[in-house]
Amino acid sequence: MKFALAALVSLAPLCAQTMTTAETLGQGKSAFFVSANALFVKDYTTLSNSFAQYIYGVNNRVDLYLGPGVVTAFGQKQAYFSAGANLNLVKSRVASLSSFNLLSTACHRRADASRVLWLSALIVSHNFRLGKLPASGYGGYSVLVPSGPNKEEKLFTPPQTFHNMPLGLSVTLKKLTWFVEYNYGKRQRTIGLGLALGL
Repeated sequence: MKFALAALVSLAPLCAQTMTTAETLGQGKSAFFVSANALFVKDYTTLSNSFAQYIYGVNNRVDLYLGPGVVTAFGQKQAYFSAGANLNLVKSRVASLSSFNLLSTACHRRADASRVLWLSALIVSHNFRLGKLPASGYGGYSVLVPSGPNKEEKLFTPPQTFHNMPLGLSVTLKKLTWFVEYNYGKRQRTIGLGLALGL
Protein backbone atom coordinates (compact mmCIF):
# COMPACT_ATOMS: atom_id res chain seq x y z
CA MET A 1 0.00 0.00 0.00
CA LYS A 2 1.91 3.01 -1.27
CA PHE A 3 0.56 6.11 0.30
CA ALA A 4 1.50 8.21 3.27
CA LEU A 5 0.75 11.59 4.58
CA ALA A 6 1.81 14.82 3.23
CA ALA A 7 -0.18 17.32 5.09
CA LEU A 8 -3.36 16.41 6.89
CA VAL A 9 -6.53 17.73 5.44
CA SER A 10 -7.27 19.81 8.46
CA LEU A 11 -9.57 22.57 7.50
CA ALA A 12 -7.94 25.45 9.21
CA PRO A 13 -10.47 26.20 10.67
CA LEU A 14 -11.95 24.06 7.94
CA CYS A 15 -8.83 22.59 6.27
CA ALA A 16 -5.02 22.82 6.53
CA GLN A 17 -3.26 19.50 6.51
CA THR A 18 -2.93 17.08 3.63
CA MET A 19 -2.17 13.70 5.24
CA THR A 20 -1.11 12.04 2.02
CA THR A 21 2.23 11.31 0.36
CA ALA A 22 3.20 11.85 -3.23
CA GLU A 23 2.57 8.14 -3.86
CA THR A 24 -0.85 7.10 -5.12
CA LEU A 25 -2.83 3.92 -4.37
CA GLY A 26 -2.94 2.51 -7.90
CA GLN A 27 -5.78 1.93 -10.32
CA GLY A 28 -8.90 0.41 -8.76
CA LYS A 29 -7.47 0.36 -5.23
CA SER A 30 -9.19 2.15 -2.35
CA ALA A 31 -8.74 3.06 1.31
CA PHE A 32 -10.67 4.51 4.21
CA PHE A 33 -8.90 7.25 6.18
CA VAL A 34 -9.67 8.91 9.54
CA SER A 35 -7.79 11.75 11.22
CA ALA A 36 -7.82 13.94 14.32
CA ASN A 37 -5.94 17.26 14.42
CA ALA A 38 -5.21 20.25 16.61
CA LEU A 39 -4.84 23.67 14.95
CA PHE A 40 -2.99 26.45 16.75
CA VAL A 41 -3.93 29.78 15.17
CA LYS A 42 -1.95 32.88 16.15
CA ASP A 43 -3.95 35.49 18.10
CA TYR A 44 -7.10 33.37 17.81
CA THR A 45 -7.64 30.00 19.50
CA THR A 46 -6.85 26.28 19.30
CA LEU A 47 -9.27 24.41 17.07
CA SER A 48 -9.89 20.71 16.59
CA ASN A 49 -10.58 19.07 13.25
CA SER A 50 -11.66 15.46 12.76
CA PHE A 51 -12.50 13.97 9.39
CA ALA A 52 -12.98 10.77 7.43
CA GLN A 53 -12.21 10.19 3.76
CA TYR A 54 -12.76 7.54 1.14
CA ILE A 55 -9.78 7.41 -1.24
CA TYR A 56 -10.04 5.78 -4.66
CA GLY A 57 -7.31 5.18 -7.23
CA VAL A 58 -8.63 6.30 -10.60
CA ASN A 59 -5.40 5.19 -12.28
CA ASN A 60 -1.74 4.84 -11.31
CA ARG A 61 -1.29 8.62 -11.15
CA VAL A 62 -4.56 9.98 -9.68
CA ASP A 63 -6.37 9.34 -6.38
CA LEU A 64 -9.76 10.88 -5.56
CA TYR A 65 -10.69 11.97 -2.01
CA LEU A 66 -14.23 12.37 -0.61
CA GLY A 67 -15.51 12.70 2.93
CA PRO A 68 -17.07 14.59 5.85
CA GLY A 69 -15.48 16.31 8.82
CA VAL A 70 -16.21 18.35 11.94
CA VAL A 71 -14.30 21.41 13.12
CA THR A 72 -14.63 22.90 16.63
CA ALA A 73 -13.88 26.49 17.68
CA PHE A 74 -14.72 28.07 21.06
CA GLY A 75 -16.88 25.04 21.88
CA GLN A 76 -18.95 25.43 18.71
CA LYS A 77 -19.02 22.84 15.93
CA GLN A 78 -19.45 22.89 12.19
CA ALA A 79 -19.74 19.95 9.80
CA TYR A 80 -18.18 20.15 6.35
CA PHE A 81 -17.67 18.02 3.25
CA SER A 82 -14.49 17.88 1.17
CA ALA A 83 -13.53 16.52 -2.24
CA GLY A 84 -10.27 16.56 -4.14
CA ALA A 85 -7.46 14.66 -5.81
CA ASN A 86 -3.80 13.79 -5.47
CA LEU A 87 -1.98 13.86 -8.83
CA ASN A 88 1.39 12.12 -8.94
CA LEU A 89 3.80 14.10 -11.11
CA VAL A 90 7.06 12.16 -10.64
CA LYS A 91 7.78 8.62 -9.41
CA SER A 92 11.33 7.45 -8.72
CA ARG A 93 13.28 5.42 -6.19
CA VAL A 94 14.79 8.57 -4.78
CA ALA A 95 11.61 10.61 -4.31
CA SER A 96 8.11 11.15 -5.64
CA LEU A 97 6.35 14.45 -6.31
CA SER A 98 2.61 15.18 -6.39
CA SER A 99 0.08 17.99 -6.50
CA PHE A 100 -2.67 17.62 -3.89
CA ASN A 101 -5.83 19.75 -4.05
CA LEU A 102 -8.89 19.65 -1.83
CA LEU A 103 -12.05 21.78 -1.84
CA SER A 104 -14.21 21.99 1.29
CA THR A 105 -17.55 23.59 2.08
CA ALA A 106 -19.68 23.81 5.21
CA CYS A 107 -22.76 21.59 5.54
CA HIS A 108 -24.50 23.92 8.04
CA ARG A 109 -23.90 27.30 9.70
CA ARG A 110 -22.71 28.39 6.27
CA ALA A 111 -22.76 32.07 7.26
CA ASP A 112 -19.96 31.30 9.76
CA ALA A 113 -17.55 29.97 7.12
CA SER A 114 -16.12 30.83 3.73
CA ARG A 115 -18.15 29.50 0.82
CA VAL A 116 -15.25 27.26 -0.22
CA LEU A 117 -11.82 26.52 1.22
CA TRP A 118 -9.15 25.42 -1.21
CA LEU A 119 -6.15 23.49 0.09
CA SER A 120 -3.37 23.14 -2.47
CA ALA A 121 -0.09 21.40 -1.69
CA LEU A 122 3.06 20.33 -3.49
CA ILE A 123 4.27 17.11 -1.82
CA VAL A 124 7.64 15.35 -1.94
CA SER A 125 7.95 11.91 -0.36
CA HIS A 126 10.51 9.12 0.00
CA ASN A 127 9.76 5.46 0.74
CA PHE A 128 12.03 3.49 3.07
CA ARG A 129 11.91 0.72 5.67
CA LEU A 130 11.53 1.30 9.39
CA GLY A 131 12.90 -2.02 10.61
CA LYS A 132 10.83 -4.49 8.59
CA LEU A 133 7.89 -2.12 8.06
CA PRO A 134 7.28 -0.04 4.92
CA ALA A 135 7.40 3.67 5.73
CA SER A 136 7.37 7.01 3.97
CA GLY A 137 8.63 10.42 4.96
CA TYR A 138 7.32 13.53 3.25
CA GLY A 139 7.36 17.29 3.23
CA GLY A 140 6.25 20.13 1.03
CA TYR A 141 4.50 23.45 0.80
CA SER A 142 0.77 24.17 1.07
CA VAL A 143 -1.63 27.09 0.86
CA LEU A 144 -5.12 27.34 2.31
CA VAL A 145 -7.28 29.81 0.41
CA PRO A 146 -10.73 30.99 1.63
CA SER A 147 -13.23 32.36 -0.89
CA GLY A 148 -16.39 34.43 -0.68
CA PRO A 149 -17.38 37.78 0.84
CA ASN A 150 -16.51 39.02 4.36
CA LYS A 151 -13.80 36.38 4.88
CA GLU A 152 -12.41 38.19 7.92
CA GLU A 153 -15.71 37.81 9.83
CA LYS A 154 -15.99 33.98 9.78
CA LEU A 155 -15.72 31.83 12.91
CA PHE A 156 -14.65 28.56 11.30
CA THR A 157 -12.46 29.61 8.37
CA PRO A 158 -9.34 31.80 8.06
CA PRO A 159 -9.63 35.50 7.13
CA GLN A 160 -6.86 35.26 4.53
CA THR A 161 -4.61 32.77 2.76
CA PHE A 162 -2.48 30.66 5.12
CA HIS A 163 0.90 29.22 4.09
CA ASN A 164 2.29 26.07 5.69
CA MET A 165 5.16 23.60 5.41
CA PRO A 166 4.05 20.04 6.24
CA LEU A 167 6.38 17.37 7.55
CA GLY A 168 5.05 13.85 8.06
CA LEU A 169 5.73 10.16 8.49
CA SER A 170 3.63 7.11 7.64
CA VAL A 171 4.25 3.51 8.68
CA THR A 172 2.36 0.52 7.26
CA LEU A 173 1.50 -2.66 9.16
CA LYS A 174 -0.45 -5.10 6.98
CA LYS A 175 -3.54 -3.19 5.78
CA LEU A 176 -3.18 -0.33 8.30
CA THR A 177 -1.08 2.76 7.68
CA TRP A 178 -0.43 5.10 10.62
CA PHE A 179 0.29 8.79 10.04
CA VAL A 180 1.72 11.62 12.09
CA GLU A 181 2.13 15.12 10.67
CA TYR A 182 3.22 18.58 11.73
CA ASN A 183 2.56 21.73 9.72
CA TYR A 184 4.59 24.87 10.34
CA GLY A 185 3.30 28.32 9.45
CA LYS A 186 3.58 31.90 10.71
CA ARG A 187 -0.18 32.26 11.22
CA GLN A 188 -1.09 28.67 11.99
CA ARG A 189 0.57 25.45 13.14
CA THR A 190 -1.11 22.05 13.15
CA ILE A 191 -0.38 18.59 14.46
CA GLY A 192 -2.39 15.52 13.57
CA LEU A 193 -2.69 11.77 13.64
CA GLY A 194 -4.28 9.61 10.98
CA LEU A 195 -5.09 5.98 10.23
CA ALA A 196 -5.76 4.47 6.82
CA LEU A 197 -7.27 1.07 6.12
CA GLY A 198 -6.64 -0.48 2.72
CA LEU A 199 -9.89 -1.91 1.32
